[in-house]
Amino acid sequence: MQDIQVPAMGRTTFVLFRILGYCLLFFFLLDTLVIAIPFKFTDAIWELNLFGQIVERVPLLLLSFPLLFFGEYSARMKWEQIITKVISWLSLVLAVFFFLNIPLALVNTFRVQDIRVGEVIARAAQQNGPLQEAAERLKKATSDSEVRTILRSLNPQQQSLVAQIPNPQDIKKRLLAEISTSVSQTQAQAETSKRQIGLAIWKDSVKWLIAGLVSGLFLLYAWVQSKWARVGINY
Repeated sequence: MQDIQVPAMGRTTFVLFRILGYCLLFFFLLDTLVIAIPFKFTDAIWELNLFGQIVERVPLLLLSFPLLFFGEYSARMKWEQIITKVISWLSLVLAVFFFLNIPLALVNTFRVQDIRVGEVIARAAQQNGPLQEAAERLKKATSDSEVRTILRSLNPQQQSLVAQIPNPQDIKKRLLAEISTSVSQTQAQAETSKRQIGLAIWKDSVKWLIAGLVSGLFLLYAWVQSKWARVGINY
């Protein structure tokens, strides 16, 4: 196929547009490779973040194809016949990539939410565990000497002060009330954190899913419209 002759001004514009398209596509592929390394397949957090970061950079990809296909065969060198055919098929491959990653990203959203919520629950349990253990010990202590023994274990640096406590039972009640309040506050904070984490994860995920779907549809449309590049004739 021969290069179609166009005015010099038009040829320069075509070349500039296509060079810009090649640059944008290269930057997108390079960026994707960099953020994907090291690979951590089966890691839900890595997979979801990778999909999100790719989607965040997808404008570079979407803009590159119209620029690369601009003018179809007009003012193209012969070697570009192969390049445009490869790029046309690449648009289909990338469209399939986005379509396949939509259900995977949806599943990973649930998995990431469970992981993050589990981390919040674990932190709350770590904070409340010693307090609840101390509360259980205090509840089982009935005599003043038993209460003092527990207080000494809780405050090993204040042994003399513990021995001078006139009414250990009052201290026991106050400590149990304070522990109950602290545990309740920690649990309330954990519930708030779980709601905030779930909302943040789903806000990003829904945005990425919609953007991924739109990107896949656009790339599929680009593949259909670039049939001229695959069959070697101008439609």
